[in-house]
Amino acid sequence: MTLSVKSRLLVCGAAAGAAVLFHGSAASAGTCETAAIQAAAPADTVITSATPTAAPVPHCRVEGYVVTDNPGPNKVNFRLQLPDENWRNRYYFIGMGGAAGYVPSDSQIPAGNPLVQGFAVAGTDTGHTGHILDWSFLSDPAQARDHIDRGAHVTAVATQQITRAYYGGALFYRYTSGCSGGGRMSTEAIERHPEDYDGVLLGAPGGRSSATMLAFINAAQQMAREPGSWVSPAKFVMLDAKVTAACDEIDGAKDDIIQDHTKCSFDFDALACQDGDRPDCLTQPELKSIKAIVAGPRSPSGLIKVGFPISNMSVWAGFMGQVPPPWSDAATVENMARSSPGYVIGSSLAKVLFGPDFDVMTMDLNDQATIDAWWEATRKLDFGAPYSANLAPYRDRGGKVLMWNGVSDPCCIDTEMEQYYADAARSVGGMDDLRQFASFYRIPGMGHCGSGTGPGDAPDVLMTELINWVEKGEAPGPVVSHRGAERLQLLFADPATKTVSGVLVPPPTGSSRDFLLCRYPEVAVFDSAKAGAPGAVYDAANWRCKAAPQT
Repeated sequence: MTLSVKSRLLVCGAAAGAAVLFHGSAASAGTCETAAIQAAAPADTVITSATPTAAPVPHCRVEGYVVTDNPGPNKVNFRLQLPDENWRNRYYFIGMGGAAGYVPSDSQIPAGNPLVQGFAVAGTDTGHTGHILDWSFLSDPAQARDHIDRGAHVTAVATQQITRAYYGGALFYRYTSGCSGGGRMSTEAIERHPEDYDGVLLGAPGGRSSATMLAFINAAQQMAREPGSWVSPAKFVMLDAKVTAACDEIDGAKDDIIQDHTKCSFDFDALACQDGDRPDCLTQPELKSIKAIVAGPRSPSGLIKVGFPISNMSVWAGFMGQVPPPWSDAATVENMARSSPGYVIGSSLAKVLFGPDFDVMTMDLNDQATIDAWWEATRKLDFGAPYSANLAPYRDRGGKVLMWNGVSDPCCIDTEMEQYYADAARSVGGMDDLRQFASFYRIPGMGHCGSGTGPGDAPDVLMTELINWVEKGEAPGPVVSHRGAERLQLLFADPATKTVSGVLVPPPTGSSRDFLLCRYPEVAVFDSAKAGAPGAVYDAANWRCKAAPQT
């Protein structure tokens, strides 16, 4: 990539915080032909097709790639969807979960196609093709560099330049959103390329570092440690019910949700089986596994990563696997149902760092030399090292960012996101300064990017909050989110069917209700005067955002 890429963005991209010239624009669309789009593209960009497309709304579907170099050459494939009518002077870049590896049409988080809301929509495979849990491509320096940050950046440059030309030079607002791997992409963008976006919705960004992979490896080792050490999905459901019953009312409301897992203490020994294995107890091997995963992996130098949160423990099965070991670490769709996804992910990255024959099941997490070698290889690769949390350049560009994390996420734990937010505050002069352009929301009941028993539309309502902050200067505040099909406010749902496309994350379970989401460090507090009213705890009107009580 040459230095001219950034300079092109300054000319072609809307300046961060710039005023929209034509909100709800009547600006006429350009010519949807390959040659015309190619003429509008940067020199390093090849347009392979431009096709008038009817669904989900009439638009020009542009396929192409950017050639990257040094290291390289490599092809970063992309797709750009440009609505024919009712373009609202908004551009949306799709954040990709996991290892990416394919060119998307639909947003993952929030789910659906933003075309239905008048956005121009761009997405990329980040410079390689492969399974979403397969990290083997990182052994190729060019593909690694593109996946880490370069591929999304050059795609943003190219597609924003094409978008501007297609709509006659109109200024527009530029957004991106993603969770997990998509959250990692968003974090890399605001830290390394702060000029790329005006508004960023950043969810559960792959943990703070590759310590997440070490936690997956630790969990897999515990689950395969000895006969009977694997914990079944049914046992996790049992544990979920027991822990929730014990800690539900810590926040002052009995609503089947643990608002803050850090306030919940649970004696798992009380569930030890006394007379053989039963569905409602834990055998000694199962008990040892649970305790080790809750404690988190530890090396001689200290804790490697905090343990899994104990709220909504049923979501753990999504990483532990649906069947007991032995498992294959093949990163294929077919293998996911018969293996441990956490094991597959951790093994895939470990083989990049330590060689194709490395076996994570024999990796000694208690050996400091091994852990030191892991971090040395991580730094050399420049993938998985802790984020800098320096948001001063993004602030200086006038950008806004909303961060969010599920309280019950066993992958990308909410307390890590909270620490990132605190670190970011130090980079800009303090929490008051940070809150001028960055906010953080913890989502109760939510697992990894969704599932659990939390709201089903938190990213959607937060995206709306972000748009209002960027375009209207309205600072975010308390936000009402929802669970239940009749309540959900899905931003990118098809207007006719009310359904969303591109869904990767399971929806939450439980009956319909509302949730009040609070801007950190405030927390949701239930009005105890309403405690006797039927269903009162499920109505957001009976909750208030207040300063967190001192402990």
